Amino acid sequence: MRNIAIVAATLLASVVGTTSAQGITFKGFPKSGSYQKLVSLNAQGSCPTEEYTFNGANSPLDEELSAVVRGPAKVKQFAVYTQDSTSSRKRSPKVETHHHRRGHQHFHEKNKENREDKEDVERRNNQLVTATMFGTVVTMTDTWDAATPAPAAAKPAASPAAAAPVAAPEAAPVINAGTGNWGRVAFYDAESATANGLTFLGNVNWNSETYESLGATLGYVTSNGQNSSSEPAILENSLIPDSVEFVISSSTACNNDCGATAPGANAYHGWKGAEKVFMIEIEMPLSGQKGYLNADMPAFWLLNTQIVNQQQYGRCSCWATGCGEWDIHEILEAGATTGYASMHMGSNYAGTPPQGLPRPTSGTMKIAAIVSGGVAHVEVLDPNTSFGNTISGATITGYINSPNSTPFNVIIP
Repeated sequence: MRNIAIVAATLLASVVGTTSAQGITFKGFPKSGSYQKLVSLNAQGSCPTEEYTFNGANSPLDEELSAVVRGPAKVKQFAVYTQDSTSSRKRSPKVETHHHRRGHQHFHEKNKENREDKEDVERRNNQLVTATMFGTVVTMTDTWDAATPAPAAAKPAASPAAAAPVAAPEAAPVINAGTGNWGRVAFYDAESATANGLTFLGNVNWNSETYESLGATLGYVTSNGQNSSSEPAILENSLIPDSVEFVISSSTACNNDCGATAPGANAYHGWKGAEKVFMIEIEMPLSGQKGYLNADMPAFWLLNTQIVNQQQYGRCSCWATGCGEWDIHEILEAGATTGYASMHMGSNYAGTPPQGLPRPTSGTMKIAAIVSGGVAHVEVLDPNTSFGNTISGATITGYINSPNSTPFNVIIP
């Protein structure tokens, strides 16, 4: 494990226990900038890039985003909304194969898991890392040991010819929300096993041709969210174990229109646009596990979809140069009962508000992540909030402008 985690835990001790936020509003996005976009990605791990410029009030969060969940967690509901939605993507009948594996570096510098290629490990070992954490500038040596075991992240046995899934997600229905309102374009409900407009994926493709250079790549997961499946499946109403992660993208498969993707992966589009809302109902129970990577550290976050379609944990993606990650609710220390929201725009994170979010250890919490009008807003929702077909524009505006919301200016590296 990294020494950075020890420093992080020390800093967290000074803020855990503070009043939890009802809402957090990230402001001060650059509106324009650039990052290094992959031109191509091959099985040998060659991934040349070119500079890509972006413009927009919420850029680069206005690009396609996908959601990621890490256990221990149980997702009860998930939904995506876009403003004035009158149409939704139609799901491709045949899945194109491409790749994924980029991810969540533990505490503001992205955790490289133990499967990362040797070249990247050697480059990062004993590297001085400087970051501003909760208002304190900290410099530390990153002495991550690539040999540290992470039991839950170990390579699973290949699934035998997976039995036909009980059910697969459907295409999202067309919803006319009306001018200024928000229409639902993706929905999942665990109890009723309903899913439309989305696809459950994970780093489960152990392709012998690409594993040595790229690690496991993006593929369909079985209903338990952990194993490889030959076809899309609906996530079952059960607990995702510690350290296990899965991705939620749209129901539209890439068809040579997603840019560079990893060979052999099941690559899908995310959700694009400067006005969008991601809602989740999630439980994050205490597992008591510790001593390995991300044990008892559940999380929910959003990534630029390019990252998950390329290499979620490694150098072959646009993450390090700033294409965007937004942590919505991340537990940063094993067994902690307060989570944090963070904004990453490159190798240095762009800021973490000191206000924490309570960890829903028994029962669920409903959360909205809103990208709109030049801000990115996290809202802890009323438990009675419905994930219905539409949301009024006034409701979204009310969340963002609530007096209970804490503003936070991002610091772009």
